[in-house]
Amino acid sequence: MTSDKTSAKKNMKAILVHDFVSDYESLEKTMTLSSEVEVPQPKKDQILIRTMACSISPGDIIMVQGNLIFLHPEKFPFVPGMDVCGVVENPNGHTGFQKGDIVVASNGVSPVGGMAEYMAVSAFEAVLKPSNVTPEEAAASSSAITSRNAVLDNVKPGDRVLILGGSGGVGSAAITMAKEHAKASFVATTSTQTDFCKSLGADMVIDYRKQNWWEMEWDQPFDTIIDTVGGGNFVNKATNPKVLKTGKQGGAFIAVTGDDPKPDARTVWKAIKFIAKMPLRPLYTWFMKSRVPSFVLIMPYNIPEGRKQVLSMMENDSLTVKLDEKSPLPFTEDGVRKAFTILASGHAHGKVVVSMESKK
Repeated sequence: MTSDKTSAKKNMKAILVHDFVSDYESLEKTMTLSSEVEVPQPKKDQILIRTMACSISPGDIIMVQGNLIFLHPEKFPFVPGMDVCGVVENPNGHTGFQKGDIVVASNGVSPVGGMAEYMAVSAFEAVLKPSNVTPEEAAASSSAITSRNAVLDNVKPGDRVLILGGSGGVGSAAITMAKEHAKASFVATTSTQTDFCKSLGADMVIDYRKQNWWEMEWDQPFDTIIDTVGGGNFVNKATNPKVLKTGKQGGAFIAVTGDDPKPDARTVWKAIKFIAKMPLRPLYTWFMKSRVPSFVLIMPYNIPEGRKQVLSMMENDSLTVKLDEKSPLPFTEDGVRKAFTILASGHAHGKVVVSMESKK
């Protein structure tokens, strides 16, 4: 193992969450910026990076709100955030990286550590950033991995696809992937951002404030519906065979978020009930496939390989990861609080990103 002076114990700036967030109007009580947080020491399987940008996702919101007991921090305060782009400061003996390399990484499935000047990340999770992708875009690429799994594993050439929530981080990337990479023949989406979604490749944008997609008259049913929103009982509203084909016909409802985008599993008993529900619907729809569409719940898998594939698409200009119009936000107390508030509102238009190098 090699060492580096940068990894010697010293302090850094980092955002600290002091308690679970229940009110985004009062974040000054729970989310602060400290300059007295110790720089993390990389473990054997980790490298140390100087963070350039950190994006946030629904998992980060769940973490700071404490919705899932198995995502509770070991202690308070903790540093939120997990999806980052940064400069390698200490390769820590990992020959695949050199000091000065710019990498894209995450903290596995634990949404902690990213909103800081330095972060220790798994060497297995880190991928070199393409030179023509900005650090902010690279940090924002994480949601596109979920889009990749939802679309490329389930959509076939010629399929008709409906994406619920086309202006969010996952939905916006899913539009382009469905149209350009999966070669869907028709891609519709729900959003209030018509021009934005059409620029990504959507053939039709449904303003959910004015129309309910499950009540519309469709010339042909969809082959696939991808739900990036959650809630709203959408899976049951998709059982109309005039809207979505049955499982026997090849129809599938792809759930990215599950029934509840903000689940309450704060206790062991609630967590058990939450987990127990997961296999029931896929099993039910398999038995009832002649009457209802198949149900597929997207779970994270092979994230490093997905990250490589997504970054390759971005490098080749076949995928653009859109940032929310207010991003990148600065690495300040106010900037990070705004980032979490925007995402928690459910009205982000693209990925929400904080830049550690922003001068705004």
